[in-house]
Amino acid sequence: MRALTSRKREDEAKIGELPILVLSHCILNRATRWWQKGKPLQKNQGLSSQILSLLSDLKIGVIQLPCPEFTFCGNPRPPRTRDEYLSLPGFQQHCRRLADEAAKYLKSIIENAREPSIRILAIVGVERSPTCGVKCTPIGRGLDRRYVEENGIFIELLSESLRKMGLEIPFIEVDLDRPKEFVEKIKELIN
Repeated sequence: MRALTSRKREDEAKIGELPILVLSHCILNRATRWWQKGKPLQKNQGLSSQILSLLSDLKIGVIQLPCPEFTFCGNPRPPRTRDEYLSLPGFQQHCRRLADEAAKYLKSIIENAREPSIRILAIVGVERSPTCGVKCTPIGRGLDRRYVEENGIFIELLSESLRKMGLEIPFIEVDLDRPKEFVEKIKELIN
């Protein structure tokens, strides 16, 4: 009987937790990033292979968030700041609906994963994004554009939705032009 109980404990210890990162949409699908005629397409092709390679090596799963900008405006679209997106009629409500749906989905992922459980390491926003920025978000209008340390629209609403559901998940951001820095952040999260 003891051997069976001991074996069961060993199996449970092996099961453990499965680590997951929740990624802003354009990390996995750059085709949704803002684009306008005349801009080179190279930055809007494929995905961040260095990031995915690291996550694969570390056996970290991913969940992709929706892109509020693309699903509302499509492409081509001009670059906009947080303030300019907030002035678009219906955009904030669009972001709220997407944030509420994403929060419900994340809660169900956590609650329904019993053996093994799932641990969401972080939600990953995109530096300099008006909707998915975490610490570096463009604000202002016209020539008065600047970056501030605040959340983008969607990240702010997602954070609110998660708090209402009793979920505390850290937010970090990645600079898609400097994926090696993100690799270091991920290594810190898992250690």
